[in-house]
Amino acid sequence: MIHGACDIMNDIYDVEIDKICKPKGMIVSGQIPVKIAWVYMGLLFAAALAISLWLSPVLFACFLAGIVVGGVMYSHPLFRFKDLPGVAMLDMAVCFSLESIGIWSLYAPVDSTALLVAAYVFILTFCLTFMKDFKDVAGDVSSLPLLLGTGRAARVCCVLALLPIVPLMYLALQYHFLVLAIVVYLWAAIRCITVLLGDPVKEGVKLKGRMITALTVPNFVMLLTAII
Repeated sequence: MIHGACDIMNDIYDVEIDKICKPKGMIVSGQIPVKIAWVYMGLLFAAALAISLWLSPVLFACFLAGIVVGGVMYSHPLFRFKDLPGVAMLDMAVCFSLESIGIWSLYAPVDSTALLVAAYVFILTFCLTFMKDFKDVAGDVSSLPLLLGTGRAARVCCVLALLPIVPLMYLALQYHFLVLAIVVYLWAAIRCITVLLGDPVKEGVKLKGRMITALTVPNFVMLLTAII
């Protein structure tokens, strides 16, 4: 719910940019009026916060902080962190790491292991989300490809794609079942790198899809192996 609401907020503030990047979007194309989008966003935020407060005060606090950092500060014109390369990725990384702590609190006390997992999520998110900028180069005001040039930015992203293996290996020293997650992450990272070494702007949609795979599939493998 929170991710959906933050996406709506972003789309509302990005109408002018989306006329170039996503002209068929529901809000920019007029299929959903802006006033209705605001109402729907508010309902999603309210529902998510109400449910999280009922489940856990820690989850509620993490979700509320995530809305402020990942919603308001990321998209609102007063802050507009999304237009600052590096800062935008730090913003998203903080949000996802907060979510991991909140979800952990549902099952166990927040301890050093929970913080270690949150650190892994932070590094994973920060290192991979630069890839999403290649898709929107035409309409972006400021991004890593615009700052460094497409080729240099792609090479930087190739290096960053391999960095999450470091915290994964550290975690695997304590939890040996995570070895499979490392193998799966390597597979996902290599798939991203093959696009980055080609034409990441032309294949920006494919790159974003592979980025999402690298962000999610290894974590599902971690969860499944932990349960088994």
